[in-house]
Amino acid sequence: MSIQWRNRITVIVFLAAFFVLGSIANVTWNEPLSFTGTMVFSSLFIMWSVSVRSRVIHVRERRYFTLLGGFMLLWMVERAVKYSFFLQNEWLERHLWYGYYIPILLMPLISLMLAMSIGKTDAEKLNPKLKWLYLPDILLIAGFLTNDRHQLAFRFAPSFENWGDDYSYGILYYIALAWIIALVLATLIRIVRFSSANASKKRGMIPLAVIIVSLIGVGIYNFTDFRHTRILNVTELFCFCVAAFWEACLQTGLIPANTGYDLLFKHSHLAAKITDNAGKVVYEAAARQQEGACYIEHRNLISGGEVVWLEDVTFIKQQKAQLEQANSRLSRRAELQEKENALKEEHTRLAEQRRIYDRLNASLAAQTQHINRLVSEAEENEQIRQSNMLWVCVIGAYIKRKTNLMLLAEKQESIALSELYLAYKESLAYLSKAGVACKIGAMPEAVVPAGLLLYAYDELETLLERKMPSIQAVNIQISEKAGGIMFDIKVDNTPLSFAIDKGVRV
Repeated sequence: MSIQWRNRITVIVFLAAFFVLGSIANVTWNEPLSFTGTMVFSSLFIMWSVSVRSRVIHVRERRYFTLLGGFMLLWMVERAVKYSFFLQNEWLERHLWYGYYIPILLMPLISLMLAMSIGKTDAEKLNPKLKWLYLPDILLIAGFLTNDRHQLAFRFAPSFENWGDDYSYGILYYIALAWIIALVLATLIRIVRFSSANASKKRGMIPLAVIIVSLIGVGIYNFTDFRHTRILNVTELFCFCVAAFWEACLQTGLIPANTGYDLLFKHSHLAAKITDNAGKVVYEAAARQQEGACYIEHRNLISGGEVVWLEDVTFIKQQKAQLEQANSRLSRRAELQEKENALKEEHTRLAEQRRIYDRLNASLAAQTQHINRLVSEAEENEQIRQSNMLWVCVIGAYIKRKTNLMLLAEKQESIALSELYLAYKESLAYLSKAGVACKIGAMPEAVVPAGLLLYAYDELETLLERKMPSIQAVNIQISEKAGGIMFDIKVDNTPLSFAIDKGVRV
């Protein structure tokens, strides 16, 4: 027996159990609305909902099935609470009765949404206009829940005397009935059209037959004279009809489900079979070995047996021979490409070195000219030779440290402030040899953008070169204020203050 037929038999047994167990529960306790009977039916509805969630493939359809199961359970719980706990509180009992119409009105709407989802993938969105269908349901539910105020759904005697038996239907009840009928018809039309469009018209008739049988059941219910002899009540009958209709859609394949895998395996192109623990073949694919082909047998243990399949590697062997020939050609090309890449890398390295050198040369051109001028003056005038050479050392220290900072800036975007501190210290060391009184305060620990660090060093050098050779004293104080680094530099009587947060002068 195939898995598909076993699943169908399981569903039939479940439906029979639904009917028989529920009937026994109602008859045994001699009370159609007994709490025990309600619990039996509620358990069966929960079992059906869990079963559907495990079988339905698409996420959106699973959500709608879950809502249907939830509303069935809500109705059963409302009824159980109404007849088991609040018989002495007429107001609560009556409003629990009104609450029946929450699932009664929403289940047909959810069924329509589910029908509109059939044939669509999870990525395909439903028509946004369908959301407007929730508005009539919300208004009707609000009307039923507030019936005590207007009595448009149910009309009662004054002061709600004997309200459970002495009542009549109002206009709102008939509007709700017409709305439910319209939703059911729309659902049926959608199912029939979908089955006709997908060459499954006969399968579409099966859910329709379920509806017809359900209507007959409703008629039997309404025309039964002895209320307490009914083996099913309207709640069970309504929910049973909904569950049976959608189960028929699942069993006929109108809704994709996780069933029929035995047929899929049988008609697959794989040369495979599944055996039990004793080695007996349970399932076998229809595919057969081809003459002259090369196969590799694979085995894998599974729960309860083993799966064996043959892999056709004929094409792979042919491709392997071609690949070996292609690899020999590619290896020669790879050697040539490797040499070409090495030449490109060397060219790139030399170009980068030239770029850095040109940048350094352009940045330090003014200092180089200044050194040349000082050297020329020292050669012409013996008296200023020593003084000029000391100033040449000061500028040379700047060139050395500026080059070091620029090379660091090529490798990283931010540089530790300690590097600038070392540059300042070396420049001040040579100034001290020239007889300049120098002082520098403590440097905060921070990391700043490389460009701003170079800017801070250039500012000091520019001021020093402008004041040469008459500099007497240099004082540098550095502090961290308002999220930035503040520099207060004083060369003789000339102050210089700036901050390097964002490189903006203060």
